[in-house]
Amino acid sequence: MKKLIRVKDLRFRYPSGELALKGVSFEVREGEFFLLAGETGCGKSTLIQVLCGLIPFASEGDFSGEVEVLSWRLPVAPGTLFPAVATVFQTTAEHLVAETVFNELAFGLENLGLPPAEIEKRVEEALYEVGLSPAFKDRALTSLSGGERQRVALAAALAVRPRILLLDEPLAQVDPENAHKMVKLFKRLTRSGITVIMAEHRLKFVLPYAEKILYLKDGRPLYYGPVKGFSPPQRIFPRLRPAPLGPVILKVENLSFSYGEREVFSGLNFSFRAGERVALLGPNGSGKTTFLHLLAGLLRPTTGRVCWCRRPPAERLPLGLLLQDPDLMLVRECVFSELALAPENLGLNKEEISRRVREVAERLALTRYLDRPPFSLSRGERLRVALAGLLTARPQVLLLDEPTTAQDAENTLKLMKELAAELVIFSTHDEEVATALATRVINLVP
Repeated sequence: MKKLIRVKDLRFRYPSGELALKGVSFEVREGEFFLLAGETGCGKSTLIQVLCGLIPFASEGDFSGEVEVLSWRLPVAPGTLFPAVATVFQTTAEHLVAETVFNELAFGLENLGLPPAEIEKRVEEALYEVGLSPAFKDRALTSLSGGERQRVALAAALAVRPRILLLDEPLAQVDPENAHKMVKLFKRLTRSGITVIMAEHRLKFVLPYAEKILYLKDGRPLYYGPVKGFSPPQRIFPRLRPAPLGPVILKVENLSFSYGEREVFSGLNFSFRAGERVALLGPNGSGKTTFLHLLAGLLRPTTGRVCWCRRPPAERLPLGLLLQDPDLMLVRECVFSELALAPENLGLNKEEISRRVREVAERLALTRYLDRPPFSLSRGERLRVALAGLLTARPQVLLLDEPTTAQDAENTLKLMKELAAELVIFSTHDEEVATALATRVINLVP
């Protein structure tokens, strides 16, 4: 098979001083299913950005080594590589630009100058490939779940019919059933000659189908070769010892909610007690995010109500909500300042604020990043920063929307162990995490 990508002794240092890639070398052939793996912050996303041309063309930093993609020697503009190289980034908000699903998929095709009939045909084919019905064409992107938006981003990449498909954690917010379907789709694409390069943490879905793997640790290759010769790190989640149950903090009574004519759920009745860690499971679009937003007061129920039964003292935040996209929560110039924001709003003195910031940073392995801009970190690290910004306010209730996204097993366990709140309710697609780390599981169905 023809070599489409050649990387030799690649090194890249961000302006912050972090050496993200350290002597990385590999080759990818036409029609290969190539897996990039490694712990959170190991350099996977940086490498994806190199292969699509964003680094070094549109990014500051020190770049050295040789990178060839489809006979182009980098640096070249990302537009030069498109549509032969199409990319689905880790955060869909980075590249979803339209209001509706159809317009999103049509955007790249219109820029290629295709006629309307061909655009319509490709949009329908791409939606079918990713398991979305034709009815999704008219849906607003804002009405979709995180997993559905991820599939729309993938469909938009497939619609331009690339030779190389770069995927940065495409399974992160996808339920297990659709994760299996998507990986089978990627394998099917390689049989048609498309090369798939995929960065991913959820290895159990990918390893049976990938052919080669590059496993990074701290930016260096730890393993490069056939998947058959690779031993994945064990993913073990020992059960956390549950706290004794206390009084009811929060309850919902006859709760119903609809987006227009589309009913998400109806007649929900739950009570949540101090000491509980409740996992919300369910396929994409089942209402997990909507339920958390109702509990937080960001949405108003169609019928029913959310009742708060206890309030914490003034020096604690009553409730903290971690959004599915943590980048929407990051507003300050450095990590220390980000973690100080909530306790500042509580009116705490500087000494107490500094003490809380350093304590939480230590617990979530963020101490070395305190002087860094949040957006210089990986997505998994930014998620921990957003969560830490809640924990410094010591919330009574924590509502977490997919808090283990983009986290390796070690960071997942550390993160979940450090959730100091009387009540924790979190959504997840990771059944292993739910089984081991929750005291109760609620399954939502569409």
